[in-house]
Amino acid sequence: MNQIISEMTLNPNIADMSKGAKMVKVVVTGAAGKIGRWTVRTLLESGHDVIASDKKLREESASKKFIQAELRDYGQVCQLLNGCDAVVHLGNIPTDVRNTSQAIFENNMLVNFNILEACKDFKIPKLVWASSETVLGYPFVPEELSYLPVDEEHPTIVKSSYAMAKRLTEILSDMYSKLINTQIVTLRFANIYEPDEYEKIPTMHWNDQQKDVQKKNAWAYCDVRDAANACRLAIEKSNLGNDVFHITAPDTIMTDLSQDLAKRFFPDVTLKKDIQVHETLMAIDKARKILGYEPRYTWRTVLNNDGTTKALPEDQLALINKSI
Repeated sequence: MNQIISEMTLNPNIADMSKGAKMVKVVVTGAAGKIGRWTVRTLLESGHDVIASDKKLREESASKKFIQAELRDYGQVCQLLNGCDAVVHLGNIPTDVRNTSQAIFENNMLVNFNILEACKDFKIPKLVWASSETVLGYPFVPEELSYLPVDEEHPTIVKSSYAMAKRLTEILSDMYSKLINTQIVTLRFANIYEPDEYEKIPTMHWNDQQKDVQKKNAWAYCDVRDAANACRLAIEKSNLGNDVFHITAPDTIMTDLSQDLAKRFFPDVTLKKDIQVHETLMAIDKARKILGYEPRYTWRTVLNNDGTTKALPEDQLALINKSI
């Protein structure tokens, strides 16, 4: 079974163009990154014309159209976006120890502004871009959480230059959407996992100390394949204006019941609704209702509760082992 057929079999929604979605010319920035690589493939498999772009050259990109571009240079951004129908903007420096707060903020704000400005200048009708759960107050502490599960209406509290750049871009997105009457979709992703990373979870997250540490984002995570599919759904959706959606897995990264986690680590935080079994505490109800987002992947299909690995179907193993 080849790579494309294998992935379509795992996620039939990827190739379903029967609901009226038409092929569009999409530029994907950050195409060499974790979400970017899968998003390029997902859009291609859905029949879209994809131009992949990144600051670094990635010759093994799934798209034959790969353009190396520096998004801090507005001229290069204009050349990249001119003539496209939509943009999936994933090209930011991630928060990490390799970059200073100043470098992260300076780069990400300028890059994000350039993308928004070019979408305005070229009247590009659709923009999807990656925000983050960090705008909600990461790391979460009980006295700053208004309620659980955390939804899109929850107050934002930024605690890092990375989160500040994301939150300011959310505000800019609202301004630009009104200014040029275009569709701008903000996807707040949680901690992203690729298929071959799930085996690390038991040692990284499941002891009592790590349970406490991981409360910093309410134990939320997201499979990269679901993240990529959310980008596709947002591109294919119309008449949204400016909107924000949480994108996570359907469950938490823990074996514990979600309600037990909430009571133990956030005992005084109000539960906004009944929490089912292992339900995510970063609410995705809005994305489900409006985008049709339905996450298909979870660590529970890979691991048993004791941390041992489940046997996977051969086509999934082939997909995981195949370089991207």
